[in-house]
Amino acid sequence: MGWIQNFAKQFQHPVGFWGHVAGNIMALSTGARNTWTLSFLDIQGDDRVLEIGYGPGIGIYQCSQMIQQGKVIGIDVSDTMYKQAMRRNRKAIQEGKVELRISAIENLPISDKPFNKIYSVNSVMFWSDQQAAFRKLYSLLKPGGTIATTYQPIYKGATKEDAINYAEKLSSILQQVGFTEISKELKEFKPVAAVCIVARRN
Repeated sequence: MGWIQNFAKQFQHPVGFWGHVAGNIMALSTGARNTWTLSFLDIQGDDRVLEIGYGPGIGIYQCSQMIQQGKVIGIDVSDTMYKQAMRRNRKAIQEGKVELRISAIENLPISDKPFNKIYSVNSVMFWSDQQAAFRKLYSLLKPGGTIATTYQPIYKGATKEDAINYAEKLSSILQQVGFTEISKELKEFKPVAAVCIVARRN
């Protein structure tokens, strides 16, 4: 495996120096996708929000600006991204508005404080068992809560049709685990369009 392929793997699980480089690239490129994703969640000041795969912490930062009494909790499997996101969100963490964890979805405990909103941006393709993951996220949402999952294909040669087809697959999984009011949004980004699948828990 060449160095290009090795570096590409850093976007899945950033580690060490090259992981920090990948994180900085993500920080420069992911802001617009995060803003777009959050726009579907109607974040309120007292919401309890979960981000899956916070990466360098751009989405966490944006979301924390929308809440006052609420809280944003983020999970990511990468210690390298944890360090970057901690630095980027230091003030909000000190204020108690943000909590960052190193964790996979399956290790999240079921809490007596469920979430109003859950979102992820370009992490869903790295989940080993998407159906089990969405089932767990369903259990973590309050009745009436909303989930938004954004996917932009990042492999060489990806097209808008690839994004649309992936959205169909995810929509089917969401329906199978109990989500309703499922909608699919499409937006042109460089180098290829992204989709956001939005759904609710009854």
